[in-house]
Amino acid sequence: MSEQFLDTRPRAFPGLGKFSDPDKTAKGEPRARVGLSKLETLWINTGTLCNIECVNCYIESSPTNDRLAYFPLADALSLFDELEALKLGTQEIGFTGGEPFMNPDMIDMVEAALSRGYKTLILTNAMQPMMRPRIKEGLLALKAKYADALELRVSLDHYSEALHDMERGPGSFARAVQGISWLSDNGFNIAIAGRTCWNEDEVIGRAGYKTL
Repeated sequence: MSEQFLDTRPRAFPGLGKFSDPDKTAKGEPRARVGLSKLETLWINTGTLCNIECVNCYIESSPTNDRLAYFPLADALSLFDELEALKLGTQEIGFTGGEPFMNPDMIDMVEAALSRGYKTLILTNAMQPMMRPRIKEGLLALKAKYADALELRVSLDHYSEALHDMERGPGSFARAVQGISWLSDNGFNIAIAGRTCWNEDEVIGRAGYKTL
């Protein structure tokens, strides 16, 4: 039986010489490939643009970093088709960034994933991009139709405003809490993602988030 592969290769790399060929390295050698037998969660990076610039962002997302272009709906649909064809047992689609809600196709991609029966997880900072009227309207419609199959994981680095803003910039805590409050008030399935970079005891950290 031949190996099966999920084609997650970007469709084009304009202007980036060493990444110009998805099958060969800059030296002309074949790129490594890993055969798939099971894929429980498919992660899609929606792009590197973000409304804020965090100190320790793993891909240096920012309002000006468009190095990774917005992932389009057409490519998402293609990947979902491949998941079904390869029968990899995929249960969940995860969206990350950048800030996913800056991607103009975000609501449509989430709808496409949910409509095919996948649980769907969105990693977001819950700030202005999510709070735009069009996005809020789209999220409410998705929740009404798919309920708890949709989860939003909000990045709140610390339960205190001072330490969160140290990482994400002045005023970011207040705006994130506003977004979290809107999600909570409307009954969304939400989780909070914190950080452990201040040598704080886990018990104290959990208690702080619980109080918040």
